[in-house]
Amino acid sequence: MKNIFMPGMAASAAMAAWLVAAVSADAHEPIFTPGAHVHAKGSGELSLEYERERASGAGERETDQDLTLEFDYGITADWTVKAVLPFADREANGDGASGLGDVTLGTKYRFLRIDRPGRQFSTTALFQVKLPTGDDGRSPRLGSGSTDLLFGLLHGLESRRWYYNTALRYRLNGEGGGGLEKGDKLFIDLVGGVRPVLTGYREPDTVLFFELNWERTARDRLNGRDVADSGGWELFVAPGIFWTYRVVALTAGVQIPVARNLNGNQPSSDYRFKLTAKYEF
Repeated sequence: MKNIFMPGMAASAAMAAWLVAAVSADAHEPIFTPGAHVHAKGSGELSLEYERERASGAGERETDQDLTLEFDYGITADWTVKAVLPFADREANGDGASGLGDVTLGTKYRFLRIDRPGRQFSTTALFQVKLPTGDDGRSPRLGSGSTDLLFGLLHGLESRRWYYNTALRYRLNGEGGGGLEKGDKLFIDLVGGVRPVLTGYREPDTVLFFELNWERTARDRLNGRDVADSGGWELFVAPGIFWTYRVVALTAGVQIPVARNLNGNQPSSDYRFKLTAKYEF
């Protein structure tokens, strides 16, 4: 019996390992939600990202654009670090400003990983710090003028066909220039994804995502006092696409607001768009 079953068990184990390796190599993250995926030890990713968002209302019209260079690197099989360098372009009511935005440094640590044939479950802790490198003396401001911290807990499934991601994040904002402290922010994200066509490892690959993104912002504070026309929550739906060919990838998505409850009289989001090119090495 041993001679009959041992080769079959070895073949099954090898197949399971191959499927898990394929899932890890073809890892796809959502467009607007940070995924639980981390990079393999010694591997990295370079991304060039374009973001555009517009808000209007209360007699205001604001358009923000960012061209961002991001570098991610796997320190270990479960620990990834990153640096984000944005070039910002801001326009508000006819006034405009462009220049370096606020640089972000971040890390993700995966503390739970469960591998199954063709599937991988991951749970990851996220930490980021945003530095006040953007000029907050311009009009409009290119940065917040504050050092902000972000903490998060991420969980996700990656498989040959299906994906899901959940994320809970909290951003703790510091005090910027002029005594203004932007309200802290809570993010809750739910994401589903599907690979409509199962392709080979070396063939072009496409994953479609659909995200629900909820954001709640506390009231701003100016010189220690609450700003009445600030804070509240918004809910977005966000379809997106992730296309990969070997070590390069293109992603695109749009956030569309579907519900909101904002305090007082303030601009609300019209849309947010993101387009990213990625290269893994």
